[in-house]
Amino acid sequence: MVFAHPEKPFNYRVLARFDKLDPLRKFTTYTVPQGKFLPPRDLLTEFYAFTSDQLAVKNDMLKRSYIRNYKQEQPMYVKGSYEVINARPLSSSDVITEGWVVRARSTDIEDVDIEIVLPGNKANADPYQVGDTIVLDQKNTFTAALHVQKFDQERVCVTLMPLAYQGFGAKDGKPLEMKPPEKLNMEAYWPLTRDPASGSTENVVLKSN
Repeated sequence: MVFAHPEKPFNYRVLARFDKLDPLRKFTTYTVPQGKFLPPRDLLTEFYAFTSDQLAVKNDMLKRSYIRNYKQEQPMYVKGSYEVINARPLSSSDVITEGWVVRARSTDIEDVDIEIVLPGNKANADPYQVGDTIVLDQKNTFTAALHVQKFDQERVCVTLMPLAYQGFGAKDGKPLEMKPPEKLNMEAYWPLTRDPASGSTENVVLKSN
């Protein structure tokens, strides 16, 4: 059971302690695993009818697939144009403890948010500013979903990881440097960013068991 479900916090902790986890792979744009690419409207349609139990099962599968480097399941990629809402550096209390996370909203449909994890990026200043546009495509970014959160009024936020750890650039044209996390903090909460529409000062708390 421990090996079958490495996404569970206790299982992940045991496997990490005994060095039974493969390193997270840094794919290239040529070696990234095949998977479907969903634009914002398709994302909303895909998860519209999901119950909380169904979504929990799906989220476990997304995390498990990432931890296993997609040896058994295909990733679900996200594409489209998004406007940055905020960005913050990651900390030891986050799932990924080094780098940045950027929250953005679809320019096509306001009910779809994404949060892009930029692991290992050591920039001192925000890599993106509020109002910047980020375009996710099928050739460079390869951002795979790790978690889907549904909010009131059928809004969604999808946590994304760039599997090639490239394809993102700062305003000066330089690529943002990233690397796969050495370990994950599976005790942490998902999603990583606050819901701007809630007015809450705390992260949304949906924790894997």
